[in-house]
Amino acid sequence: MKNGYVVLFWILLNFTVNFAFASSSEPQDTSAQERHAQLEEKWGVRPGPIRLTGAGHFIDFRYRVTDAQKAEPVVSRKNKAFLLDQESGKVLPVPVTKIGPMRATGQQAKQDRDYFVLFGNENNEVKKGDKVTVIIGDFKAENLTVE
Repeated sequence: MKNGYVVLFWILLNFTVNFAFASSSEPQDTSAQERHAQLEEKWGVRPGPIRLTGAGHFIDFRYRVTDAQKAEPVVSRKNKAFLLDQESGKVLPVPVTKIGPMRATGQQAKQDRDYFVLFGNENNEVKKGDKVTVIIGDFKAENLTVE
């Protein structure tokens, strides 16, 4: 039991450190910027990086709420989150621990706040450079490249 908490702590620490120190200055292609702008306009969230973490056993998706009212369905814990590997069609869920899903949610979305979703990648099926789609309820962020 104690080992499970140590592993969970290590994983959370690892993706927090990776996110804090990762370079976000990498250029994005114009079409990705356009897709992100469309998502931000419609859903009030700006997709951030999607990265492998925890020795490849998890995929960490970050996003920022830019319009709290529009972002309510994305942040709501009522809407399930999944990651779709576009090449294989494999659907990866959010792992659930004793304290709940490994996902930041809230009863109300908060303006200018960053949120995260961790997807399980148990067999390291999704690799760096793969194209994926993040689905949260009706929200869909397509053609994201795993860093």
